Amino acid sequence: MNTVNQTELKNSVADHLLKLSEWATRLRFEDIPTHVLQNAVLILGDNIAATLSASDEPEVQTYHDQLLHKSSSSSATVFRKNGPKTSMMDAALANGLAITWNELDDGYTRTAVHPGALSQPLILAAAQANDLSIQEMLRAVVVAYEIGTRFARSWPETLPRLHPHGVFNAVCSAAGYASLMRFDQTLFMNALTGACTMVSPGPYSHPIQGALIRNAWPAAGAWLGHFACEMAQANIFGTPSGAYDVYQMGFGATSKPEHLSMDLGSDWTITAGYHKLYGSCHHAHASMEAIEKILDQHPNLRGGEPISSIVIEVSKMGMNFNNANPSTTLAAKFSIPHAAAATIINGAHATENFLHQSMSNTHIAKIRNKVVMQEMKDVRPWPYDRPAKVTIQLNNGQQFSESCEAALGSSARPLEAHTVLEKIQTLAMQYAPHLQDAVVSLREQIVSNPSSPIKTNAWINSFF
Repeated sequence: MNTVNQTELKNSVADHLLKLSEWATRLRFEDIPTHVLQNAVLILGDNIAATLSASDEPEVQTYHDQLLHKSSSSSATVFRKNGPKTSMMDAALANGLAITWNELDDGYTRTAVHPGALSQPLILAAAQANDLSIQEMLRAVVVAYEIGTRFARSWPETLPRLHPHGVFNAVCSAAGYASLMRFDQTLFMNALTGACTMVSPGPYSHPIQGALIRNAWPAAGAWLGHFACEMAQANIFGTPSGAYDVYQMGFGATSKPEHLSMDLGSDWTITAGYHKLYGSCHHAHASMEAIEKILDQHPNLRGGEPISSIVIEVSKMGMNFNNANPSTTLAAKFSIPHAAAATIINGAHATENFLHQSMSNTHIAKIRNKVVMQEMKDVRPWPYDRPAKVTIQLNNGQQFSESCEAALGSSARPLEAHTVLEKIQTLAMQYAPHLQDAVVSLREQIVSNPSSPIKTNAWINSFF
């Protein structure tokens, strides 16, 4: 790239980031359409339920206990049974570690990013610690989501080398905190320019290999995003075009800076994400759904005894998730062979499919090694970019095939609100039995009386 083009790109990044910061600081709660707010509440509830669902995982429990043992503050809730409280930052770290642990948080597939998981642990903790209203909290949820997706759309080529939980973690959390604390335009932009230099170049290979540190990247982002905001308040920040230096020059992604400010206030990306029905990497969901179609028609195949082989055709990106012998629960979640085998043994909806007990299940291990993965040709663009075709071959020579062009819950086939609410109830029941009721009530209030003041603290306390 010649010097002129490089200068133009850097200037463009700075200009569009300024427009994004201006929009974020001027946006009022009243400016956000009702359907957008209702979707934000649904995503928030889904992510809190996902966080709660991981609280009994041994590694999560160990870290939570460490934080709670040393706690001398009670300003924000750790999402586990009985909702114990600790300091704002410790709560953000605790919930940040758990929120993606079971792979049940929401996401955005147009360019892979999970802005809810990367921003909401800090937003919720800070809203509690500062005794802020639900309206202020929801406004920050929406702003952080819109900023996170626009960063990801501006530099999509960080994939498949780097994982979005690392490369956008500090940016999403800084955007949420800066919005919540009502930073002005200059301070907001300074927080973002600092945060984008603090992001984590986490390798995408890590979750496939089962490195559990990947689950800590949202928690790291919560700390770094908050720190970037503190630095901005101390007049310490990056350069206006620093995102170009990080994402293009550092991470090797071509800059598309116009996406930073494109369609702000008209294209609400928080309404174009997905909710997961299964606790695995989203690239496995179409395969699991196709297998369930076959099993529904041929129930004698459940358990896998008559099966000699399973051929699964997926996208080029999906071919990365071919680890037939995962060593950790995270590796299992990023293994299409494990997802297929667990579906055949337990059914796609079984909660134990990707938890610790699945790792020692000899029946799952046996079926995993019968899976052969092949790249599918002529895959359609988003939102149909994660398809699967499954062919099950039997010992007697029979074979059955089914395809799934886009999994249920994806942007192409979004879930109805009542299905997400059922998922929230199932995941949260033993930890926060009233979470579903609180989500339903808040969604209704946004329609009937959106300006009625409710404190975030009171809303969260009502779950438990």
